[in-house]
Amino acid sequence: MASAFHRTFIGAVSVLIIPATLGAQERGPRPPGGGPGFLFTMPRVTLGVHGGFNLRRANAGPDDFYDFVTRELTLGRSDFNAFSFGADLDVVFAGPTDLVFSAGHSGTGATSEFRDWVDENDRPITQRTTLATTTFTAAVRVNLAPRGRRIGQFVWLPARLVPYVGIGGGAMKYSLAQDGYFVDARDLSIFRDRLFSHGWTAMALVMAGTDYSIAKRFVVRAEAHYQLAKGKLRYDFVSFDDGLDLSGLQFSLGFHVRM
Repeated sequence: MASAFHRTFIGAVSVLIIPATLGAQERGPRPPGGGPGFLFTMPRVTLGVHGGFNLRRANAGPDDFYDFVTRELTLGRSDFNAFSFGADLDVVFAGPTDLVFSAGHSGTGATSEFRDWVDENDRPITQRTTLATTTFTAAVRVNLAPRGRRIGQFVWLPARLVPYVGIGGGAMKYSLAQDGYFVDARDLSIFRDRLFSHGWTAMALVMAGTDYSIAKRFVVRAEAHYQLAKGKLRYDFVSFDDGLDLSGLQFSLGFHVRM
């Protein structure tokens, strides 16, 4: 009889305790990660890396650097195109607007020779030209579709596709070098040298792209942006008064994480 009473008592207590415990769990703090395919709140920060290709304009004026090397050396403007890589930090600002802070680097090198001159043994007079740029930019990005949508009180679903446009500016560090053999225009002698110039310049950019969500926190970003910049040539290239055109169109593909 006592055993039957104990079983009845334990059963009654269980009926009272278990629902109360489940209710307390539902009302308690929710895990930060969200559930499958959704988050509890809209992320405010996104971090990412990207890689791509920079099509430099390499605009050749009548007496600038690009005009000289493409006329005198076996270089073309396409030799200054370069692979690029970088990192991005996106911060939600207000409404459909984000602030995007980026750093990137691109560099290329090409071997050439004089078109119309050879050495005393009829061998090519060769040299290597390298151009590298590092950029630090801030841009205002406007999303052309909602970042996601809220369902109920606790669920936020990221949008699958978010196209955007933006505009910004910043600073660019650049370096130009030529290493090899050259012809002295005064006496036509051949000498070996390393010519170098570097500096900083302001830049502006416009961009357009699309974010594609592959998971609740992971985004693939495809972007194209056009950067406008011009550097001053110093030191060994000071004779080129027109400066160095650093503008170009860049295509990139990136992987980003919502924080």
